[in-house]
Amino acid sequence: MTATDVDTLSRACGIPLHAYRAEHVVERVERALERESLRSVVDLAAQIRRSAAVRDRFRRAIAISVTGRFRDPHQFDLLRERIVPDLLQTDGDLRVWSAGCATGLEVYGLATLFDSIRALDRVRFLGSDLLETNIQAAREGGADGVPPGAAIAARSRWEVRDLTAPGTPEGRFDLILCRNVAIYFAAPARDRLMRKLAGALAPGGVLLLGRSERLAAPAELGLSNYAPHAYRRPA
Repeated sequence: MTATDVDTLSRACGIPLHAYRAEHVVERVERALERESLRSVVDLAAQIRRSAAVRDRFRRAIAISVTGRFRDPHQFDLLRERIVPDLLQTDGDLRVWSAGCATGLEVYGLATLFDSIRALDRVRFLGSDLLETNIQAAREGGADGVPPGAAIAARSRWEVRDLTAPGTPEGRFDLILCRNVAIYFAAPARDRLMRKLAGALAPGGVLLLGRSERLAAPAELGLSNYAPHAYRRPA
């Protein structure tokens, strides 16, 4: 694919494809051409502009959404046994951001964890995702058909947000989860994202990445190693 092809598809689908790994984009475009029975990138871009269904399928193919209430039990054990108890030692309410939340099940799993230790009233949750359909599903209780309950729903907020774009949600967060999102980004976009997430942490806040991800130089972002794939801003 040429740079012109990438620009053409980016304008058509509304996702800055240059921010993603080239091999990921090429593979997803090839699959889309086959799926939609099209012959060229120009044809695909035109079809994306004409058809909301084709646009949605392509956007979902680029922004892969995999989630679950307790996805990766090892990391939820870490949250339950160390991260959450440490954060609860501080005074005041906690703010948690699930960056790239898909349909929100990660947020609902975290909320269930806090509820199980009778600390739900001390935390506010934000879930953000690139895809409007994912956020709509999150607002409706996630994609697994299990309602979150009124107390959890009342403490959860949702927004559409492109993590490759400038800016972060207002305020600072005590816990940020961004798991298996940056693995699809090209190195410059991935580095910008990590700087952004580190900058959004409150003093003492923790950033948790996926188990295939790590920061090469956390100190350069003002963070220190805290636990496997977890980093903390000094209090």
